[in-house]
Amino acid sequence: MQSMKPQYIYRNYTVEYLFDSLHHFSGYGDVSPALDHKEQTVFYQLNPSFTPEEQIMEIEDIKSKISFIINLNQEARIAVVTLYRNVLSGWETKNNELLNAIDDFNINFLGSLISENRNVKIIDINTFFQSQNISLIDWRFFFTSQMIINPKLAKNFKTWFAKQISGLDLKRKKCIVLDCDNTLWGGVVGEDGTFGIKLGMDYPGLCFKSFQNLLLMLSKKGVILTVCSKNNVKDVQDVWENNTNNIINDTCLSAYRINWNDKASNIKSMAEELNIGLDSFVFIDDNPVERGLVKEFLPEVEVPDFPEKSYDLVDFFWKIYNDYFSVYELSNEDLKKTQQYKENFVRSETKKTFENMDEYLSSLEIEIDIFNGGEQNIQRIAQMTQKTNQFNLTTKRYTEQELFQVIKDGGSIYCANVKDKFGDNGITIAGIFKEDKNNIFVDSYLLSCRILGRDIEKVALIKILDQLITTNDKKIFAEFIPTSKNAVAEKFLEDVGFELIETEDNGTRKYAANKENLFKAKEYYKVNYC
Repeated sequence: MQSMKPQYIYRNYTVEYLFDSLHHFSGYGDVSPALDHKEQTVFYQLNPSFTPEEQIMEIEDIKSKISFIINLNQEARIAVVTLYRNVLSGWETKNNELLNAIDDFNINFLGSLISENRNVKIIDINTFFQSQNISLIDWRFFFTSQMIINPKLAKNFKTWFAKQISGLDLKRKKCIVLDCDNTLWGGVVGEDGTFGIKLGMDYPGLCFKSFQNLLLMLSKKGVILTVCSKNNVKDVQDVWENNTNNIINDTCLSAYRINWNDKASNIKSMAEELNIGLDSFVFIDDNPVERGLVKEFLPEVEVPDFPEKSYDLVDFFWKIYNDYFSVYELSNEDLKKTQQYKENFVRSETKKTFENMDEYLSSLEIEIDIFNGGEQNIQRIAQMTQKTNQFNLTTKRYTEQELFQVIKDGGSIYCANVKDKFGDNGITIAGIFKEDKNNIFVDSYLLSCRILGRDIEKVALIKILDQLITTNDKKIFAEFIPTSKNAVAEKFLEDVGFELIETEDNGTRKYAANKENLFKAKEYYKVNYC
């Protein structure tokens, strides 16, 4: 697993005040990365007091140092911070050589690094400075203490940087809950009517139309959209069906509650329907009373303040995106998520028509494709270890580089793609197995909760263990490490046929597999090894 203190390599300036005090620093003035750190952030910035010519030379020096760092350690995840794009320094407006050199560094040089080195990630510092309204440099602190960034920006920088690291870890919220009146459109549909609400055409309707358009595109990037509105359902559905300016409707929503119940209860109900935790939700509502109620009764849900002026809706969207949904890279499963949750709703409705569970499961035509972890899927597996909290036996978090190291050290990593007659859920199961001379350890086993309830989690684990057992006769051990969120997986190992051998003081349960008693998969599951 990764080191507790990520390492930061930086220029000969004072920057400790910009990072958490727990972070380990090295390389002061020189390049000396410690090889035992599994996460490194390289933070070089230009000396703001240099001439443009001197800064261009400095860029070349920084390039060579970064290349040295990357070549020295191919196993750590290395996040390289871009150079601040200083548009004010340059002798000619026609040809700003310094700006060209900075752009070449940020775009071409760093672009080539990430294309050639899977472990290298880029953090664009310019996205931080664009959101600030005070000067980047405080010259008094720069010349007296070598502070490369205005110390007044330190708190904001720490918050921003933490979000960038979360993006690298592929962590983000999963679902937006949207009000309707004065949130998705201006006015109250029950009073103004389907065509009287302010949406499209002119101000302020154009603001709401732009907001909806951004939300729709966000749903195509893997964020679940839902609606929770105090309204008559017929009024809202009339807008969905007949107002052509409205584009957020039941075709892109994964769930909705349109009634007169309190919104906290409605959100809790949708969380149960979607089978995701309340801490995955962001609630958007113009009404401060509704926001206050949700904050009080559902403290896990994020509730940002809504803008007072409709012309601020676009900025508001990008703020909630950057605060809660920004991610370094999207997987194929992210892009399909909205459709997958809609398919899950159809499965649930179909289940109600069956009295016998076996008949229902057989009717689904479930197919499980099991893959070895590798270049094609390791990003998705890493993402799952970072994000999955409910059905997760150990809740161990892994980066891509750490997973490759597991394989290099002789361990095995598997993932499974699950599909049925209603659709393809994508890669929704991951397992990490470590070995010594005599034993196999189930280090991690986890899956998306949207495929729970069909015994798929049992079938996949048994089939993976069958694959491991055929290659050796080692004993198999596993453990369950309890957290505040993974109670759904508490009895899984026992249900699948493992025997409890020890319970530690912290609640961790140790298990051994009795191969004769392991779960027997029904014939209607089709399992393929790919």
